[in-house]
Amino acid sequence: MVDTFGEVLRSMREAAGLSLSALATRTRYHKSEIGHVETGRRQASSDFAAACDRELGTTPLLSVLLELGDGQGDNVKRRAMLANIGAAATMGGLGLTVLADLVRDGLLDTADSGEDWDDTIEAYNRRFVTEPSAEFGRSLLSQLMIARHQIADRGKTPERLRAVAELGQLYGLWLGNQGDVSSARNWYRTAALLADRSEHTPTRVYVRGRALSRGIYEGYTVRETIDGVDETLSLSKWPTLGALEAYSALVHVHALTGNLTDGRSAVTGMRRVADGLFDSGLSKVAGPIQRTASFHSYLECRIGSMKAAERAFTEAEPVLRPVPVWLADARIYYGRAMVTHGDTAGGIAFALDAIKQLRHEVRVVGLGVSDLLSAVPAAHRSDELDELRTYAAAGSGPWENLA
Repeated sequence: MVDTFGEVLRSMREAAGLSLSALATRTRYHKSEIGHVETGRRQASSDFAAACDRELGTTPLLSVLLELGDGQGDNVKRRAMLANIGAAATMGGLGLTVLADLVRDGLLDTADSGEDWDDTIEAYNRRFVTEPSAEFGRSLLSQLMIARHQIADRGKTPERLRAVAELGQLYGLWLGNQGDVSSARNWYRTAALLADRSEHTPTRVYVRGRALSRGIYEGYTVRETIDGVDETLSLSKWPTLGALEAYSALVHVHALTGNLTDGRSAVTGMRRVADGLFDSGLSKVAGPIQRTASFHSYLECRIGSMKAAERAFTEAEPVLRPVPVWLADARIYYGRAMVTHGDTAGGIAFALDAIKQLRHEVRVVGLGVSDLLSAVPAAHRSDELDELRTYAAAGSGPWENLA
């Protein structure tokens, strides 16, 4: 745990991989002066703190901490900030990249202003399907730390519990995309418990439905998924994003088990919910219309006729362009449809081009590649096939071990 300004400065400098000499060169303060501040033998000036913030990429953390002084005037706030800084500095991989968000929470406290959690959740949902990088995961974890601090410092409210439930659910989804399926499922369970405590029905439905939609790729059985969908849909009769996700879980199940009739019925359920949400003005960049188009294309491309696959994909592609992860998945499954219906070389080339355009490795997209590879005739050989194999997810896919 860091307790003083000097200890914070040292931990930030070491996390940045800088020696005293290197930081001295960048800030133009002598290394002995920096050393004296780190050991507490000299008081930092505001200019010194600003210079270190600028070179370490921690603006305005050190400046704000210096203003809070030794804790005599604002002891609670300073302790909370030091606790978050210590956690960020010691949680491997979290480090400097989240400190701006952590100190931002302190600034909101100073201004007596609260976090707009709806905007925060929407922004992270959008980033999840457009830029699901490692930095995204670290930033999301910092938001969870902020929310945890707010709950500990200001108490549990339905709004804060709802926020941590939805952000925790999203963090689980991100972990699943990194291949950490066990941790992902733990986060899904935690999100459901938090949502229940919030007593906010749409959130209770959402975190369950979203987990089910992903779950078939993360070890959920067919029976577990179908039972979970029934339970989720029973929580509310109104159109919700959670109901949309629950129906999408059924699309997954029926597409993987070859049940086209029930799969199309589930897509109809998604459309019905999406229409209700759209009328309520809840359509977003990665919203109900895009989600429904994505799953319809997936279903038809995996088990429908080539004509149906082409029609569904052609309808989906334009609306999925703002959502790179979903677009890549749709294109890969259209490539699979091409392979299934006889154009093996064309389907492989189409899918390879799609995944090359995706900037980040995403496990569910890699599973789509694996699914396509499972349809390639054993006798087929090509350089493009060998290259496509490098993008496949490790391990077996759900179509191999459904129960």
